[in-house]
Amino acid sequence: MTRKSKEGFTLLEVLVSLAIGALLIGAVMGLISQALRYRTSLKEKTDAQPILESAAQIILADPQKATRGVVRLTELEGAPVVTVSLTRVPLFNPTGKSSKGALCRVMLNYKSSDLEFSIILPAGSGS
Repeated sequence: MTRKSKEGFTLLEVLVSLAIGALLIGAVMGLISQALRYRTSLKEKTDAQPILESAAQIILADPQKATRGVVRLTELEGAPVVTVSLTRVPLFNPTGKSSKGALCRVMLNYKSSDLEFSIILPAGSGS
């Protein structure tokens, strides 16, 4: 009786291990790519937040500026422009008396980052 010695791997075993290795490497590369995109997005939002807060302070100091559609921060390098969207908030007025102002929702947008708050615009502000 002669015995064949089995040394090495068959072609099928090598192909299966290569396929599994390629799947694992692809999954790891996908995770790394997603982590880098998240990091970039977070940095952009972090950089935009102080600009949005500055624009909000300008509008809170002078609510009329919210009606212009944009706030330009000329004091900052590059004079960033923040877009402003106003939405009037309807309020139930059981007395029927005209109010002294209008409650508005303000949405600030800068480089795909948003900041939202409310203000009261004086009557006749063109809201």
